[in-house]
Amino acid sequence: MQWYQRRVREAVVSTQSTGDKVEAEVVKEDAEDKKEGDQAMNELFQKIYADGNDDTRRAMIKSFQESGGTVLSTNWDDIGKKQTEVKPPDGMEYKKWNE
Repeated sequence: MQWYQRRVREAVVSTQSTGDKVEAEVVKEDAEDKKEGDQAMNELFQKIYADGNDDTRRAMIKSFQESGGTVLSTNWDDIGKKQTEVKPPDGMEYKKWNE
């Protein structure tokens, strides 16, 4: 092996180990970051959906679709029995898109 081949190999190995360290730092920082606002809420709902059983998932889908996105429930016993009503936030009025 020539001297320049050894240099190239050493440089590649050095770069890989440095890259791995930087990647590990970035992953650690991402894990430590606190999510806020909509991002935190969306992650919470995703976790509830992923960790829930079939009835929980079914209730979440049915309540969200039937209410036009104004209700999100995890209780299938309640949601499965009837149509979910639209409940807009306080001070707002629900209108269909074609009105």
